[in-house]
Amino acid sequence: MNKNDDEQNKALLPYGTSSSAPAITLPDLKLFQSERGTIARNYFENAVELLNKEFQSLRDLTELNDLVYNSTYNFVPRVGQTYHLYKKDDGRHILSMIDNWNAFQHVASVVFTADSVWTHVDEIS
Repeated sequence: MNKNDDEQNKALLPYGTSSSAPAITLPDLKLFQSERGTIARNYFENAVELLNKEFQSLRDLTELNDLVYNSTYNFVPRVGQTYHLYKKDDGRHILSMIDNWNAFQHVASVVFTADSVWTHVDEIS
């Protein structure tokens, strides 16, 4: 490499090679880290919130299934059929095909799914 090549390559360098060259300014890394750190923290907080909602939904579904499976009924449930869960005066639960059974307190209307899971009627679309 000769001196002429060095002179031509100076223009391609990402930094100045003489005292009259523009000053080198470093990017503000603290600002970048602060902004991006906040964005990343928000992302993970939102992800945890969504997981907590999903977990609560599964807990609620588990409680509903415990109630239904531990209730009294005298039929084999059919997939896709709507049933009604009632609470008797003695605290026990009964599953029925009867809608608006005024003798007992209505707890929920449920549908039996192909996964053998009971879901609220309003959750089926």
